[in-house]
Amino acid sequence: MPKDVKWGEAVIAGGFAGACSRTVIAPIERIKILYQISSGAKAQGMMELVSTVVKKEGVAKLWKGNSAAVVRVVPYLSMQFLSYEELKEVVGRNPALDNHPTARSLLAGSGAGLTAVAATYPLDVVRARMAMQNEGLAATSYKNMLDALVVIAKEEGSVALYRGMAATMMGAAPYTGLKFAFYETLKRGYSDMAGIAEKDLPASVRVVSGASAGLMALTLVYPFDVIRRRMQTHRGGARYSSVLDAFRSIARTEGIKNGLYRGLSLNYVKTVPNVAIYMSLYEVVKKRLQESTPSY
Repeated sequence: MPKDVKWGEAVIAGGFAGACSRTVIAPIERIKILYQISSGAKAQGMMELVSTVVKKEGVAKLWKGNSAAVVRVVPYLSMQFLSYEELKEVVGRNPALDNHPTARSLLAGSGAGLTAVAATYPLDVVRARMAMQNEGLAATSYKNMLDALVVIAKEEGSVALYRGMAATMMGAAPYTGLKFAFYETLKRGYSDMAGIAEKDLPASVRVVSGASAGLMALTLVYPFDVIRRRMQTHRGGARYSSVLDAFRSIARTEGIKNGLYRGLSLNYVKTVPNVAIYMSLYEVVKKRLQESTPSY
């Protein structure tokens, strides 16, 4: 861990940033999941899904499953930022990368993404299942996260809690790596242009850098997100034999735009505020914690 960052600061700042950002974009995330996993002639459009959910359950239900998502995202982002800070320090010891800060961020971010996924994946499966229930797309209704974990393991086997993990990791590593690399590069570019230290950058610059980094990274790895949702929410046996089979099957039957990139525009709407909030808020909270901690 870097000397100027304590593990507690990384965990608290990451968890707080994740909880705030996830609550803000909860309605978008729920509609996105329902849209991603629907297919065929009867599949509703995104706005139709919003209308259906509001009419059937009320506006407040657009946040259904948010408690499960927050329970998952707090440890996920805490682990991601903690791992990133640690791995950035480890990677930085390699003299071959002394003049390649973007490569350091890419490697550290990729490792952080894998670590966070491995540590919290069952919670992601539960979050996806709870978001789709009561929509005619799930046969089982779960009372809460713990109930979902128990029921899924009992009825489908523990392996169901890890279904789609390969696709998630294949997407998480490059996405998280690219996200951190773009974010650090954009901050560094503005810092050099404005002639100020990175730690003194205004919040607006961090927000714009975070949003831009999220959009660029998302565009490159989005198909993996569609595949993992399909795998996570399918009950019974495996829907696809492998990630490659999923790519081929979706592309063949639904196409690239309406299949592998289904819901991308909605994900853009979600990603802009989400990444912008948690990337910038993490650094702001971390800085405040450091300033409030007495030095001895």
